[in-house]
Amino acid sequence: MRRSLALLLALAFAGCVMPQTPTDKLMDAAYDHNTALRFGRMDIAREHVALSARDAWAKRHASWGDRVRVVDLELADVRMKNRDEAEVRVRVEWQRIDEAELRTTELVQRWRNASGWHVDTEECAAGDTALLDRPADTATPKGETGSARDGL
Repeated sequence: MRRSLALLLALAFAGCVMPQTPTDKLMDAAYDHNTALRFGRMDIAREHVALSARDAWAKRHASWGDRVRVVDLELADVRMKNRDEAEVRVRVEWQRIDEAELRTTELVQRWRNASGWHVDTEECAAGDTALLDRPADTATPKGETGSARDGL
């Protein structure tokens, strides 16, 4: 009888799954978001962006898949600022579609946990800063038209 009870308890505990911590949930969201970016699935990546930041995010990633090819993307660092804020550093190797030069950019994504983890802001921290499109009002000095200096 004791063996049956012990076996029953062992099976019951083996089936229990530990709940995810906020860090686990962040890691899953960051991995899903950045994997979607890597493979050009902007529709999936956009789901992990805060509603208030989606329009700006879409503008900054407008050239991905069209004029920019992401060759590799890796999560370089994840830091919890507090229970509901985190910073994710992402290293992106990329090239312009019409060039063979391989470029590297390190992005800093700031994530917030408000009913799920979402990217709140994203900026270039190092490397080639032309990866993210700049808003039209700051990409070209007044009086100039688009040129090679615009980056993308």
